[in-house]
Amino acid sequence: MNEEQIFKQINLVRKATLKGLDSVTEEQADKQPEGFRNTIRWNLGHIYVVQNSLIAKFGGKPIETQSHYLKLFAPGTKPSDWQGEVPSLDELRQELNEQPFRLKKVLAGQLEDEAAEAFLSLPTVGEILNFTLYHEGVHTGTIKAIKANTAE
Repeated sequence: MNEEQIFKQINLVRKATLKGLDSVTEEQADKQPEGFRNTIRWNLGHIYVVQNSLIAKFGGKPIETQSHYLKLFAPGTKPSDWQGEVPSLDELRQELNEQPFRLKKVLAGQLEDEAAEAFLSLPTVGEILNFTLYHEGVHTGTIKAIKANTAE
């Protein structure tokens, strides 16, 4: 798969994720139905944080993530531990919408680069980036399941 195809795939997956937000309210974004470990808001922020973090940490590329996002949405975090302000759905939507463009700007021509550290035996930046599509799909499925369990 060539670089342009990977970036097209990232855009396609992200558009599907964002489309799933069309009918989500701020209140619904924070509901945590029985049997779920997190909320829609957490899953959205987590998608954003993990994509950036994997490329920065393992890929060794200069992708920055706001520190308050890391505290809220990194693996192992949960909404019940949150203190202070959390991003609105509009803010999360904007960050998620802009992320593919930022990634392409920073990573263009570098997807074949050897990763700073292999992640799950994935040795290149492009392979790690491609893995984030799977990760996003998992969390988009969770968002759909939460929506179905919190429909008003």
